[in-house]
Amino acid sequence: MPAAGLFPKTSRASDMSGGKRKNSVRFPARPSAALKERFSRLVKGRRFQQNAMMFVIMLLFGIIIMNHVVSVRAEQKKSSLPQRYKQRQEDLAKYEERYLTLLAENEMLNQKKADVIADYLASQGLENLLAELEKIRIMAGFTEVQGPGIILTLDDKPKFNNQLDSSESIVHDGDIRHAVDLLKEAGAAAFSINGLRYTNITSIYCIGPTIRCNSERLTPPYVITALGAPAALAKAIQDDQIFNIRQSPGIDLVVKVQQEDQVFIPAFAEADDIGQFIDLLEGVK
Repeated sequence: MPAAGLFPKTSRASDMSGGKRKNSVRFPARPSAALKERFSRLVKGRRFQQNAMMFVIMLLFGIIIMNHVVSVRAEQKKSSLPQRYKQRQEDLAKYEERYLTLLAENEMLNQKKADVIADYLASQGLENLLAELEKIRIMAGFTEVQGPGIILTLDDKPKFNNQLDSSESIVHDGDIRHAVDLLKEAGAAAFSINGLRYTNITSIYCIGPTIRCNSERLTPPYVITALGAPAALAKAIQDDQIFNIRQSPGIDLVVKVQQEDQVFIPAFAEADDIGQFIDLLEGVK
């Protein structure tokens, strides 16, 4: 007898045409389209969940790594800041010392040059030419001068606040030019601004929060030293309506005048390179 399960199961059914019975074989039914679609959606859903989970894990991992790197860099920067500041201070001190040394050497060489020129002109019997040359050098600002005068200090409003205070409360390049014009009209013979000699070729203009004079940038306070009659120079500044308005409460620009029996005006620092200022001049025949 054949073993069970070796042959497909049969069922008896009536033959509609002849009424005879015959055996029929049942094969497993094929999955429907709906079942396939459902299975496909299930697979896709699981893949999406896996991809989303992997994305979240990688994102969290990246955030952790980034935070670690940022914290390490911040710690390194914090620990090295005092050392960097100390190094910058040492470098600045070296540069300042070098600058003073070069300045002294330059003054010594200029004096030697002036002595050589004077000796040569004297040996040639040209004392009158030497006196005329010295007069021209004084008028051009190529020599140091001293005598009575004033010291004018222009400064921004104390505790100036960009958000609350007007721009009228800070010193502009026009304020310095205005002060120089007032002092010229009052008879000033020579000027310096923060230790720089003011000459006919001096230009003053703003560069951001600084003011450029000659070839250097200056920051407040701006100290203008003027050579001349102290009382007349001081009166020219004190009676000026523009400066009086700028000193009024709410604006509070600092305008301070000191009369001095002796002021010192340095020589024009770029006198040795005067050619750069006259290279566009042409002789007229």
